[in-house]
Amino acid sequence: MSTGTLFIRDSRTNLHYEIPINRNAVRATDLQRIRAPSAGTDRADQVGHGLRVHDPGLQNTTVVESAISFSDHERGQLLFRGYTLEQLWDADFEGMFHLLVWGKYPTAHQRAELSRTLAQQMQEIPDSVHETIQNLPPTTSPLSLILAGLAAYLSSIPESIPASSDASLYQKNIDIADQMILKTTAAYAVVFAHVYCHRKGTAWQPASPDQTYYENLFTMSGMLDQTTQRPDPTRLACFRRFAMLNADHGMALSVFSTLVTASSLTDPVSCLMSAVSAAHGPLHFGTTESAQRALREIGDPSRVPAFIDEVKAGKRKLFGYGHRSYKGIDPRVHPIRNILKDLAPESNPLYKIAEAIEMAASRDEYFLSRGLYPNADFYGNFVFTGIGFEPEIIPAAMLSHRIMGIMAHWREYMGTYAK
Repeated sequence: MSTGTLFIRDSRTNLHYEIPINRNAVRATDLQRIRAPSAGTDRADQVGHGLRVHDPGLQNTTVVESAISFSDHERGQLLFRGYTLEQLWDADFEGMFHLLVWGKYPTAHQRAELSRTLAQQMQEIPDSVHETIQNLPPTTSPLSLILAGLAAYLSSIPESIPASSDASLYQKNIDIADQMILKTTAAYAVVFAHVYCHRKGTAWQPASPDQTYYENLFTMSGMLDQTTQRPDPTRLACFRRFAMLNADHGMALSVFSTLVTASSLTDPVSCLMSAVSAAHGPLHFGTTESAQRALREIGDPSRVPAFIDEVKAGKRKLFGYGHRSYKGIDPRVHPIRNILKDLAPESNPLYKIAEAIEMAASRDEYFLSRGLYPNADFYGNFVFTGIGFEPEIIPAAMLSHRIMGIMAHWREYMGTYAK
């Protein structure tokens, strides 16, 4: 049962308390009723007006109730609005985006309308966004360029910032919130594409109303088949399928950063910028880049045993291994392997090193006893490199997937918790 009562006896005072349990959680504020003895000399006993919960890293604390996605750790299953990965495997960006943000899988008409609206919004991104990115060195970190582009876009729409217009802008009119979600999502695609082209030294191309969100992302980025001048169907399909896995993963750092910023009641562009900043770190989306760098440093499968010994001795980090949500196999790994079958990763020498690491770890009691297995980032980076992305821009590419969940959580927060 997920509801009930937690009976507590405080050994310091011998007082008894009854704390309600709802949905398998207790409210931290309910624990404030538990007070330390008034005669105590430790100042910590008097801080916070009662018992507090100390949870560094939010390892076992809920901060919101969300209907967007759910990780079933025991069964190794990831659900999106009640749908399994298998049910959504053939979905595209528009379908998944509509499902996560508005809670329902779209009809064909709704999906087509959403695609056209996003493309139109892409075409309306002001020149100042492109100029801002272009004026920075192409060697600049991709996520720094992304932040600059988003900041330039936000500066072009000051009326979207609640503090500058209406403090309750998004709480009192959900339609305005939905319009800003679409603008923000379109802006990210344009900014990403221009950053990609700027770093490559290639020409940026405008979006087309006849293309889907990801088709436009590839087209604007210049990721086209030289013969057809259209996105390669296989690479586009791999990118789309991987997006279904990455669309949301609960209270991951990028979403948590979004909600911390959203608690100030601000706009979704500002919240997305917080998510981008969080993605810089090697313990979030930066894991893929860090994992690639580690593989390059190992250099050859024959050096894997020595690397594993250094990891066990605490001298090196094995990025892409283990997951705070899964004490077994990450349910996203098997679908990722299926995607990789279409990208021939065997031709990548780093892939052979990754396989050697997994082989060694799967036989090592150190990893087995700790439940450490490859997570989605360990092999996921080979999906991106197989499609054609350089390692440095993979975190930004991952955000073009996770933006679905980020926008869904922002809308849910504005409609539920910010009132």
